[in-house]
Amino acid sequence: MDFDNTFLDSIGIYEDTIKRLMRDAKEYGFSSVKEFSDFYEAARKEAKVELKDSPSNRLRLIYFKKMSLSKHGTLDPKWILRLEKNYFKFFQEGIQVRKKKFEKEYKEIFALLKTIAEKQKLLFCTNENLRTQLIKFGLLFPKTFPYAILSSEEVGKEKPSEEFFAMAYRLVSGEKAVAMIGDSLKDDVQGALRYGIPAIRVQSVFSKTKPFIEEKTTVFSVDGNEREFSYREASDLRTALKLFL
Repeated sequence: MDFDNTFLDSIGIYEDTIKRLMRDAKEYGFSSVKEFSDFYEAARKEAKVELKDSPSNRLRLIYFKKMSLSKHGTLDPKWILRLEKNYFKFFQEGIQVRKKKFEKEYKEIFALLKTIAEKQKLLFCTNENLRTQLIKFGLLFPKTFPYAILSSEEVGKEKPSEEFFAMAYRLVSGEKAVAMIGDSLKDDVQGALRYGIPAIRVQSVFSKTKPFIEEKTTVFSVDGNEREFSYREASDLRTALKLFL
């Protein structure tokens, strides 16, 4: 199962976290919120290009280092680490806010996962660094809960790479992978289908619309040939998990 934007609205939390840093732009030596935003976006885009397909392209610490160089013309370790410290402070507060807001929904999710875990292993497959993911899981999950995590940082490659899914197979100790659940058509759905794993795409973490399951198809290249694959799409995570009861 994927985690970000499948189990947790990570995009929303990341965006809110950066906005909170931007509000304090002058404390970090920027003239305005816009100037902070411009430096941050330039650093982020540069890292994405330089570290394409590498898990490190998601490290905010790298973004902040690049911001220091472009803003000050030199490295300022204390400035960089201060930004990172505040980033993770706001980030964790954002997770706690969403956990409280969706307390009822998460209670239902964990009840479903607990039932599923009695028969099948739960492996969360994520394109993120391990430290960030451990923070998220530590804040959201009960202390005693049967699950495992595989981060792209540990593999050295991101989904939908062959290396990532090969490692995932090893972690489930040779058991047949029942399904991959995720929000990304490319990384989760096509990535899983390419290696013979059934896939379910979720449209949102918690949907307010009427629950639904739809049969879908996707076409992508395998060994140079265009092939069509079937997968299912669910309104949200709870609807997808109920398929395994």
